[in-house]
Amino acid sequence: MTDITQQQPTLASQPSAPRSSLFTCLACHVAFHTAENQRNHYRTDWHRYNLKRKVAELPPVSAEQFAQKILAQQAKDKEQAGKNSFQAECEVCSKVYSTENAHTNHLQSKKHKETEQKAAELAARRSLQQASAPTTPTPKDDASSITTARTAETVSLTVTDETTEAEMLSLIDKKIETSARLTDQDCLFCSARSATFDANMTHMTKAHSFFIPDLEYLVDLAGLIRYLGEKVSVGNVCLYCNGKGRGMRSLKAVQKHMVDKGHCKIAYDAEDDIMEVVDFYDFTSSYPDAEGNTEMTEAADDTAKAGAETELVGGKIELGEDEMELILPSGARIGHRSLARYYKQSLRPEESRDSVLINRLITQYDADSNFASSGYQRTGSGPRARFLITDGRTGARGPTEAYQASRHDFDFRARIGIKANKLQHHYREQIL
Repeated sequence: MTDITQQQPTLASQPSAPRSSLFTCLACHVAFHTAENQRNHYRTDWHRYNLKRKVAELPPVSAEQFAQKILAQQAKDKEQAGKNSFQAECEVCSKVYSTENAHTNHLQSKKHKETEQKAAELAARRSLQQASAPTTPTPKDDASSITTARTAETVSLTVTDETTEAEMLSLIDKKIETSARLTDQDCLFCSARSATFDANMTHMTKAHSFFIPDLEYLVDLAGLIRYLGEKVSVGNVCLYCNGKGRGMRSLKAVQKHMVDKGHCKIAYDAEDDIMEVVDFYDFTSSYPDAEGNTEMTEAADDTAKAGAETELVGGKIELGEDEMELILPSGARIGHRSLARYYKQSLRPEESRDSVLINRLITQYDADSNFASSGYQRTGSGPRARFLITDGRTGARGPTEAYQASRHDFDFRARIGIKANKLQHHYREQIL
């Protein structure tokens, strides 16, 4: 932007310089001693701003006022950028806010206070239970303490434009090391922990309606559950969204999202989703040449029997040209049931009589107005013309019927002409 303070415009009302030697700007109401200063002024943002005000029929602003507007706009942009960079997280409610006002309003809301009070009561109850429990540590308690410690230590994966690839890889490795991991006995969708793997599967099936697609081909159920647990706990990814939605920052947030949205299921619709878990399946038993595939064998036997029965009939059955019909030895055609709606149609047969074809050929020409558009030749002109050629199905028309037909034809042509000329019954002045 050109610095407008470097130019010293001379007002047109100043008597110090003769008016004939001044170069003026009508948009900004200023004058210059040289043409070079005037051209430099035309390149400034101040001049362009005043041009826009002149188009809007507003008075021009001075250089000092325009500089104040620029400073005010820069301060506003800087404040807005600071607001956009703000990001706060409520650990109690597992929510993230991008504006300070939204975060402050959430902290003062009734729902947040009730959730915070419940969390405090739950923490106090757990502390009392731990105080009353024996102090001898067990391997299970050690594992739970390690899991709690890992849960408390969270790693932020927020990156900026200045973050290098090596820093991103180190953040991912640190996230993998410090993340809490779910075991075979941990539920994928809540904090429940079962005694055995089978009890955990029963809990997820009954409490969360969790099901595994193509279960008859699954060969490694425990491995699949462990993989899904790593995906939820370490990657913080919803099983059904599969990374397509917004990112979540903690295990609790992912579990809450899956329960609230009804995403307690494996994504198994797209090809990429299927290829992600295909290592835990074995579909070889579904192949036609697989050993022990009795269903495919029985289907092949039925096909062979049907072919043998067809040969016993003694005739030759062929497929039609479009492979949608069977041609019997008698010449009859058997169509597919999907084409039944077309077979039910009763179409008018094509006319092959010479009289009708000649009649149609003659009535196609109406260049000299000797033939009516309705398909009948007439003699003379006017409303009393007589029709001589018939349509092949009725006899010659009488004078009254011919007159009515010609009147109907004239009325039709008049209506078409009015519509084509776009004639109006009412007129009004065109508003510019």
